[in-house]
Parts: sequence; structure tokens; C-alpha cells
Amino acid sequence: MPRTWPKVAKVYWDPYDDIPIIQPRQDEIDLYYVLRLTEPGDARPARPGDYQRLRESIVRGFGSDKLFRELFENRVVLFNKVPHWDLMWEVASSGNVWGQLYFDPFADTWKFRLSYHGAYEALDKGLVDHVKVDSKYFYTGMAINPPSSSQQSLVVLDYKGRIRAVAENVGGKLVVTKTFHDYRPPVETSRRPSTLQDVVKKNMEGLLTLEGRAIRHLLKVREKYNYKPVVSYSGGKDSLVSLHLAVKAFGGVDMLFNDTGIELPETLKNVEEVSKAYSLDLVTASAGNFFWTAVETFGPPGKDYRWCCKIIKLVPIAKTSRAKWPSGALNIVGQRAYESLDRAKSPVVWRNRWIPHVVSTTPIQDWSQLSVWLYIYANKLPYNRLYDTGFDRLGCYLCPSSYLAEFKDVSTHYPCLWERWLSVLEHWRERLNQPPEWVKYGLWRWLTPAAAKKRVARRIPGYALDWRKEYTLRLLSSEARLAPLHVKRGGNSLEVTFNDNVVEDEAQQTFAENIRMLSFKVWREGDSILVETKNTRIKIARNTLKVEPFDKDENVEDLADVLKVTYRTRSCAKCASCVLWCPLNRVKMTPKGPLPRVPCPSCKLCIDTCPLADQLVEKVVIPLILGNPKAFKRSSRRHGAEVIQVFTRMYRLWGNRVSPAL
Repeated sequence: MPRTWPKVAKVYWDPYDDIPIIQPRQDEIDLYYVLRLTEPGDARPARPGDYQRLRESIVRGFGSDKLFRELFENRVVLFNKVPHWDLMWEVASSGNVWGQLYFDPFADTWKFRLSYHGAYEALDKGLVDHVKVDSKYFYTGMAINPPSSSQQSLVVLDYKGRIRAVAENVGGKLVVTKTFHDYRPPVETSRRPSTLQDVVKKNMEGLLTLEGRAIRHLLKVREKYNYKPVVSYSGGKDSLVSLHLAVKAFGGVDMLFNDTGIELPETLKNVEEVSKAYSLDLVTASAGNFFWTAVETFGPPGKDYRWCCKIIKLVPIAKTSRAKWPSGALNIVGQRAYESLDRAKSPVVWRNRWIPHVVSTTPIQDWSQLSVWLYIYANKLPYNRLYDTGFDRLGCYLCPSSYLAEFKDVSTHYPCLWERWLSVLEHWRERLNQPPEWVKYGLWRWLTPAAAKKRVARRIPGYALDWRKEYTLRLLSSEARLAPLHVKRGGNSLEVTFNDNVVEDEAQQTFAENIRMLSFKVWREGDSILVETKNTRIKIARNTLKVEPFDKDENVEDLADVLKVTYRTRSCAKCASCVLWCPLNRVKMTPKGPLPRVPCPSCKLCIDTCPLADQLVEKVVIPLILGNPKAFKRSSRRHGAEVIQVFTRMYRLWGNRVSPAL
């Protein structure tokens, strides 16, 4: 497969002790195998819940647990996440990937599928049935006459008796689900019993090397910035290791926890336990009930519509950090390169535009999951016990980045919490005129017509994606209740017709004062409101908005700014991010939203740090007007680096007057 990850984790395997190695000495490398994992190869040790799920899946597919006992029992097993419809793990032990454990959302169950090595081993040991097909060619979806077998999964042989595929019994038909093109046999190991304690002992030298490198990095960054070290602890494994490393490096640190209001009970319990175990001051940035009120304005969040991160994470953290560390802080986080492509490309020291006075760094950027877990076991760190039950990622339990398999775990363990979220989804499903499958198969997890959303949608009979209709209904059903219904491009102008008055009569004064804040001119002309910028003239007449000219990037951005003020005036979420980041403390929050006071530096930080402007307007309103669901990615839009530059400049000019935290 083509390499797409800039960084790939490499797991070695000791064939004699039959255990994984994270960092072998140079003189030992030739003694070990390299475990052949799908990139980025961020494998983790299986935990009790994983073993149970694996055994149950094998029994369902093969009629008994003989295969489990042969390949996985009393051995260290690794799980490596790979791309799939939903959640899929490569399952490895004894130096080989024996198959994939995956969740089938359409059957609502976990399944285990043999790899070539797994099929080779299982067939050799007589643990799986097979079917011989008189054919040279095999393909996924190929129907095969089923033999007499009680097993749901079988190995497919060609006319020469070679392993060519695996097939699954689907509705009484045997269908090929995976074909093989690599016919190398499994690697040989001692197959001796092994435990995680054996793995920790064998890898202590490598763990100490990683620890030393991480501590040196933290000390170097602290020397450069000289800020108070603050560890962001989430209740997860990565932030736990970062916390432990920071304590070893600095001694006393502050511990910051962001309580989003949608955390699982065990996570809240673990945060308290960890703060007491390390005798650290716990600082909590709480979002309270903000998510449940904001969802009425924004609608369900999505992988590509992360308004929730702004409302319940970044804004509370910004408020808390400004109050607790007004002169800045060194924020130590548990971020790793193998978590996502974006994080793989991330620097190890950075600033976030929503919290620009804080310098963030990660001491475990190059650590694999295996390294993290071995370090936890080696140091007996107080990790969140949800991991032992089968949870892989912790945090907001309804996060749109989650898999349906993870939602199933939440609904099983916490039915009351999940029912509350389901009631919200059902409410929005009806508003958006979506079928029940929109909830069942998690189509709400995407705002845009993304490729992954289309893949799922194609499996639903009679369902067609219509992003324009969905966006329009989302706006009409939100607290704003304002949507562009018709867009007309003519000559050198743009005219947009809305369902309602663009600016409500009682909000015209607030609208005008916010427009002037941007250094735009605004005045009344009869029943119309006119806005004039250096490049653009915008006329608002009741439910129409006309822009002239409309042929340059500057015109688009001027329109975007006017729309952001419009929607902020109609449906401000009252998060107070604008109040927080005004460098001169010139913005006050009113029942109708933010109201600027003169003199205003017109830096636009209040607009650029507004979740409503950044998410609802940029990702729903502007795409409807420009006819492109990805319009928020336009190059002319002000992005994070520019916002940070503006903040830095304003802070240098007005640092002694920066607004106090709320």
C-alpha cells in the first residue's frame, strides 16, 4: 500500500520469548522480526474486555473457541486499528497478524475474519472448514456454493488447493469477504506462554530511553519559555503518561481538567484519584450544561463541524487559563503523532488560536500506544479502568469522531446517558426530515457530504444525500431561524434572499454597533441598511442582501464578516469568547449578544474566536450562498496562524490592558 503517514511506528518481535519489543538495541535488531502491521502501526496490548470480545466473535464465526485457544490464549496479543466501515483491529500474536476483529454496524455485532496467516494456521491445525472452488479468479462479493458446514466463516481454496480467500455465510449464501495476494507463510516463534509483565521486563531499557528523551524535551521547552508548567489531564492514558513525565521533570505542576459536561462517570472519578495520587492542585475548566443548550443553535456536531470543541473545550479552558495563568503557561498535553495525520504533521511546540497566551507541547509525540501502555504498567500508574472493559478512547461519550462500536459500548454500560443523547438526535432527525437510519448508522456524524458519509448512505435503500436541503433545514430549525433560500449571481453582484428579515427591527442598533466595530461604515437609507467597506457595498433590504461588487476575494470576506455579525446578533450562544479575547476589554455581553464599546481597535479577534461565526456561519451559511459545502476551506479566509499573529501584535501593543478573565 502507498505510504501516507509521515511517521510509522515499528513493532519488533522476539521469536524466542514470543513477545513484542519497542526499541531493540542496535546489536539485537537482526535477532527480531518486524511485525507486519498496517500503517501507522500504532498497536496496543489487548486488555480483558478485548480478549472476551475476541473469544465471543470467534465462537460466533467458527462454532467453538478452539481457534482462540490455539492462537491467543495465554499469549500477549496486540490490537492495531485499521481503516474500515466502522471499527476494525488487526489482531496479532506470536509475530503474526492472524486476522481482523471488526464491528459490522449493519449486523450490529462484532466479527472475526482470518488473515492469510490465520487461514494458513487454522487450516493446518484443522480448526476451520474450507471450500474448494474450481476457479483461478476470486473477488470480494463473489458467491460460492456453500458446503455442508456449521461455521459462518470458511477458508476458500482454488483448484490447486491454495488458500485464496475467506468467505462468510450471508443469508444462506457463501460470499467472499477477503481475497489474498501475499502468500508468505507465518513466521515461526517459540509459542511459549507470555504475559504483559514479561513484555515490560524485556522492554525496560527502551522505556527508560523514551523517558529520558521526554524529560529532556520538557526541560528544554521550559527553559525557553519560562512559564508555569500545567498538565492538561483528560482521564486518558496519554495524558496520564505526560503528567507522570512532567512531575518527574519539574516536581510540582498544576493539573488542568476540562469537564465538558459529557464525560463518563469513571473518567470524573479517575481525575480525582490521579490528582490525589500525585498531590497536585486540580484546576477544572467546566463547561457546565453548555453543550445541551448550544446544540439547539448549532444542531448535532460532526467530524467536520466541531463546534462542540469550541464551546465546551476551548472557551472554558481559555477562560480558566486567563484567570489562573494570565501571564501565560506551558501546557503539557498527551498528544501523539500516530493518532491522526494532522497530529503526525504537528510540531511538538505550538500555540492554539483560541488560547494564544499558552504555549503547548507534548513529550510523547513519537511514542506508540504500546510504549505508552508498557510505561503505565512499568510505573503502576493509576489509569482509567474503563480501558479494561473494552473502551479504547475516552472523552466526550457522544463525540462524532467515535465509531458506532464505541457508541454501542456507551449505550450498553450507560443506557441513561445514551438515551438523553438519542432523544436530541431524534429531535433533530425529525427537524431535518431524515430517515431513522440517519441516527442508527451515525450519518449525523458528518455535516458535509464526505466520502465516508456517502459510503454509509449507499447501503441505505432509497436514501439520497442532499446537503443543501439539510443545511437549510438546520438553519431554519436552529435558534437563528434564518436561512438563505435563493442566490442570484448577475454581472458583478450577488443577491441573496432569506426566509426572514436579515436584521430584525429590534436588533438593528446592536447590528450597527457590531458592524462599526469592524471599521465598516453603516447607515440607514429608507427601509434599507447599507454597509460599506473599502472594497464592498452591501445593501440589506428586509429579507434580501445584495453585494456589489462580487468578483474578488475581498468581497467574499466582507460578506462573510457581515453574515457573522448578523447571526451573532440573532442567536449568540453567550459563550463570551469575544469578551474574553478583546484586548481592550471593549466588548460586553448583553441579552442580545456582544456589544462593542468605543474605542475599538477593529482587530476582529472577537469575530475570529466566535464559535457561531467559525462554525455555523462558515460551515453552513456561507456554503449555501457560495454553492460549495467545502467553502470554509477557501484560501482567502482568515486562518489560525493569522489570528495568532493579530493576537500577538495586539498583546504587545496593549498587554498591560488585556481584558481580565471572566
